[in-house]
Amino acid sequence: MSRALWLATVLTTVVVGCSDGSTEGREPPAQDVVLRVVIDTEVAVDWTLADLEQHVGFTDLTIDGDTQSGPLLLDVLGASGVEEWTSGEVLGMGEGRVFEVGLDISSSEVDHGWILDVTKQGSLKLAAAALPRAQWVRDVGEINIP
Repeated sequence: MSRALWLATVLTTVVVGCSDGSTEGREPPAQDVVLRVVIDTEVAVDWTLADLEQHVGFTDLTIDGDTQSGPLLLDVLGASGVEEWTSGEVLGMGEGRVFEVGLDISSSEVDHGWILDVTKQGSLKLAAAALPRAQWVRDVGEINIP
């Protein structure tokens, strides 16, 4: 990996394992919940895969020749009660699933090309043609909108 790409990845990927914890003081999600959406530090909704498919709907997008299938990020945010937003954070696991990572997103960057792909393991992966694969967030578990 080139030094510039590595630096860009480090600058945009925030290791949150040492932070004060995004779920501190909240009930943990139920076992079948795959995604929690938090608005202004309050849990807005906990989504299961079945709920996402029923209430948000799934679509297919081809990114770099690979088909990604799942709900669009904008649709999930809308169905979660997010009406207006300027920034947010998507929390998941790193490539090696050894550490938690967060990707800061801006509403001006996100369009209908951002998808929460449902993986073969039943987890969610944030993917977008606008993001290098190294910045895709695997095992997404929470979206925080301040």
